[in-house]
Amino acid sequence: MLILLCSILLAAQFAGAQGAGLTEYQIKAAFLYNFAKFIEWPADMGVLNLCIIGDDNFGRDIDDLERKTAAGKILSVERIKSVQEIKKCRILFISSSENERLDSILTAAQGLNILTVGDTEGYAERGVIINFYKEQNKIRFEINKDAAERSGVKISSKLFGLARIVHDRGD
Repeated sequence: MLILLCSILLAAQFAGAQGAGLTEYQIKAAFLYNFAKFIEWPADMGVLNLCIIGDDNFGRDIDDLERKTAAGKILSVERIKSVQEIKKCRILFISSSENERLDSILTAAQGLNILTVGDTEGYAERGVIINFYKEQNKIRFEINKDAAERSGVKISSKLFGLARIVHDRGD
């Protein structure tokens, strides 16, 4: 019963952002902030670097997360250009403009406990951990459990309860 109540409260938190007349990327920024709360981060990590690679459709909306606290960690927002910069990220938003480089980005992130997030159809099946999609004019998200396990990112079961679960496509 307690788990059900927590799941309902978490769903209401995510849904509240969508009902407030916010833009698509304001909603996605709110999701990113909330995702950070439901990941088990290393205790010795003080700053949680949220990086964007590729075209930045968030604009200033994502900057509102700068210096906020999530899961006891201070958020820092950074735009990166190269795959080599990925190692400093804890949350990596991969823009759709990076579709051609997605495999090299995911290879670079492998084993670094980075939560990868995207908003492009097929990204989750290709190995991105969390991917946004639209359903009935609402922003939803899917989680690739296989990718999460490979990355070492520990996601709360509460977050899994709100997501559509996908697996790697069998190429």
